[in-house]
Amino acid sequence: MNRNDRNILILGILGIVIVVIGFYFLLLSPLLQSLNEQAQAREDKQAQLEQVQQQVNELEEVRRNSPEIERQLLELSKRVPTQPQIPTLVVQVEEIADASGVTQLMVDPESPTSPPGGGDYQVVPVTMQFNGTYDQMQDFLLRTRNLARLVTVTDVDYSVEAGTSEASGETTTLNPAVERLLSVELQADVYFQPEGAPSGAETTAPSPQETTTPSPPAEVTGGG
Repeated sequence: MNRNDRNILILGILGIVIVVIGFYFLLLSPLLQSLNEQAQAREDKQAQLEQVQQQVNELEEVRRNSPEIERQLLELSKRVPTQPQIPTLVVQVEEIADASGVTQLMVDPESPTSPPGGGDYQVVPVTMQFNGTYDQMQDFLLRTRNLARLVTVTDVDYSVEAGTSEASGETTTLNPAVERLLSVELQADVYFQPEGAPSGAETTAPSPQETTTPSPPAEVTGGG
């Protein structure tokens, strides 16, 4: 191969390389970029479709449960009056106190406040104090939850009533075989929905809260 032929071959190879590079940058690279963008667009649409499907499933679940939800909300709204009605509440609490056997009942309501999370109802904090045994306290709590008026107990605090000595291990006024008398204090919230609340506001009635069952008092052992 002479020098001219070799130069022609080199120029031909360089031309082919230039054509290939030009083809890649001018045609193939934009095509690959377009394919990648289309693939990403399909993935995005698939993710949106799955999200929409999940929302549809959730709405369908709400639709299926809506009669039961409406029934529960209606029951709750019936337990939330339009006025505080504290005197009526006191009478109801006195009735369940008598039924539970507790004594020296005191009901101390505070001024109405707005709920922390917002809403078209008002909250009246109430402190209730009484004396009774552990079983009587449990009965009182159960009857409180079943009042016609919605009442949620937020805190329960109790101690052994004066006359029962835990420190000395002796019972001075109660038979050791009988359950000890407790001094109990309950913190509770009652609700009312003012007359100015918007129509349909019964759907925002507060949900009843679970009350933690107090642990029974520690056993007192007689001193030897």
